[in-house]
Amino acid sequence: MIKNILTILAVLTISLGFGQTAIKKSSVSSGGGVATQGTLSMVYTVGELAIKENTVGTVHLSEGFIGPDIIAAMGVEDYTQLDGVNVYPNPVKTNVNIELPDYNNYEIRVFDLTGKELMLVNIEDDNRTRLNLSQLKSGMYLLSIIDREHKLSRIIKLQRE
Repeated sequence: MIKNILTILAVLTISLGFGQTAIKKSSVSSGGGVATQGTLSMVYTVGELAIKENTVGTVHLSEGFIGPDIIAAMGVEDYTQLDGVNVYPNPVKTNVNIELPDYNNYEIRVFDLTGKELMLVNIEDDNRTRLNLSQLKSGMYLLSIIDREHKLSRIIKLQRE
């Protein structure tokens, strides 16, 4: 009896050690389902954004829509938060005003939620600008502001009405 219990505990310990994966993000959704092909199953949700959740080797399993990893794409992983940024109005109809903390050189980029860059504006020795977003459709966008000289960055969600 004790031998059987020890065997079961050993098998469980080994299987948990090799089969464990950490899920970094999760979501709850009112819609979705399960897609199965052979022995592979994937659970998905509808109508929300999510970030990559689980990686095993080269396979990435996620829920919802996968947004871009803007931080890695912009090369600003080791940057600190750019404070003192004022973006208004948000939501925006046509023009958005951006006030920056210092008279530095900034890169301002607008991305859609698939990661496609839609706009790039370079600000040189100034602390404010106005972007005309009238060519963008209504929806959510990401506004990236980078000061490469001082290794500062900020990403702001921007809604276009």
